[in-house]
Amino acid sequence: MRIVDIRQRTFPLNVAIANAAISFDDMTASAVAVVTDVVRNGKAVVGYGFDSVGRYGHGGLLAERFAPRVLAADPASLLDDSGRNLDPDKVWAAAMQNEKPAGHGERSGAIGLLDTAVWDAVAKIEDRPLWRVLHQRYGRGPAPTTVPVYGSGGHYRPDGDIRTLADEVKAMLGQGYARVKIKAGGAPLVEDRRRIEAVLKVLPSPDRLALDLNGALAPAVAETFLDTVAPYGLGWVEEPAPPLDFATSARLAERYSHPIATGENLFAADEVKNLLRYGGLRPDRDLLQFDIALAYGIPEYRRIVAAVEAAGWTRARLYPHAGHALALHVVGGLGLGCAEAGADQSKMFGGFPAGVTIADGRASLPDTPGIGFERKANLFAMAAGLVE
Repeated sequence: MRIVDIRQRTFPLNVAIANAAISFDDMTASAVAVVTDVVRNGKAVVGYGFDSVGRYGHGGLLAERFAPRVLAADPASLLDDSGRNLDPDKVWAAAMQNEKPAGHGERSGAIGLLDTAVWDAVAKIEDRPLWRVLHQRYGRGPAPTTVPVYGSGGHYRPDGDIRTLADEVKAMLGQGYARVKIKAGGAPLVEDRRRIEAVLKVLPSPDRLALDLNGALAPAVAETFLDTVAPYGLGWVEEPAPPLDFATSARLAERYSHPIATGENLFAADEVKNLLRYGGLRPDRDLLQFDIALAYGIPEYRRIVAAVEAAGWTRARLYPHAGHALALHVVGGLGLGCAEAGADQSKMFGGFPAGVTIADGRASLPDTPGIGFERKANLFAMAAGLVE
């Protein structure tokens, strides 16, 4: 077997929302298709990948560097020992040839996007959902049937209506989410407190609410913010320090006794090791949110998991960033702590593929081959035209 072609398309998100650091108005994302010569039900098996939300599209890097390297490789060099399927680690290595260490930048997202499509193809060729493939190879214990999830939303919107925010959270609870996350740090503290307290009124307990500061606050402002919200006893506060400011992270962790979550903007195992060495995080309560698709994909994420465990953390503290079908499969396959879900199913990157159900804060794992992007119609429409 062989990879016949790699195709990509970049598209706008078209959403008017913001967090404390960025607006999504002009943001783009990319879709990629890895076309193989394997035929199932009269059609070629195609693996699909979609960018994770929060960065921009990666089409240029794929077209200029990474796809040509994979297509130029000896097809046999990309296969597993059986010779009947792709070996994602070998494809990853082919794409990364002649790349210097570190300097991760946007290439980590481009590689992660390509890797996602490769794993989708591998699972389809095996005729199993990706989480089962991952569990057999890298999981521990019995195979799960559901995984914990939390609903993510609560962005700043042009109307700024707090009642709309409370209604959004009520809708998440109605969908089956037991925990929710909203944005904070992008408005004056007095307004953020009103937002927080409005949401707490509709939740059964404060620990069901998390806040995402997106690393946007100056250290002194972050200290004041954490001091203000500490009495609430929230589930966690996300990115109170800038992503690479490990010294500030350590000071804030010492100051704030409740859980802190961070890591979504670190994209490689070496960056993760430095966070664990110098960020002051506490393995008994804090959460690590590395984004699988933005951090070079599953091969590098496995190295990240190994680094986390070597530092004395458990997989239960890993809550991958982004409401993404890929993360759902990896959480289930590797036995991680929780998956994030953009709760608005009407959005391209909101919710999960059709057939995934949410109840009591847990999502069912899909039983269809691959990742299941085809079953998320408004997202898969962005791949239209990649494969005729």
